[in-house]
Amino acid sequence: MSHNPYTPPQSRTELSPERDDPPRPIAVWLLIILLSIFVALFFWGISRFIVGSWANAAEIGVLVASTIWRLGIVGAFIAGGYGAYRRHRWSRWFGVALIVLLAVFTLLRKDTTYYANDAERAGGYVARYVIVPLLFAWWVYALAFSRKARRYFSKPAPEEV
Repeated sequence: MSHNPYTPPQSRTELSPERDDPPRPIAVWLLIILLSIFVALFFWGISRFIVGSWANAAEIGVLVASTIWRLGIVGAFIAGGYGAYRRHRWSRWFGVALIVLLAVFTLLRKDTTYYANDAERAGGYVARYVIVPLLFAWWVYALAFSRKARRYFSKPAPEEV
């Protein structure tokens, strides 16, 4: 078969014979960044907890158990970020569960915002109960159900070297 000079060149972002691994979707990058921020905040919170509780700890067992629990959460976040980076299939559903929990927490927490008038209050209501849930729904779709995400997570994770 001869080469057709009128065919357009293949894009580097598409799958081509020289590049067989799919590109990482933006939703995966956002998940990795979110998990990194959570890990940093949890480490900061753990250090503050230990320093604040050490002086007046009635029982050292409670302090140790609470610290181990918090370090377990940090470990789960690190594993989720690493799994998403290495395209493990379970990390997609871990990310969906994390996004859903974050959305539920965002919707159910008490709103303590002061609004100067009814127009601001209506805008805050629309943003909180319409726009933010739609953004979370888009993120879940882009992370778990979009064509890019399915292609990214369907490729087996690279073997450890």
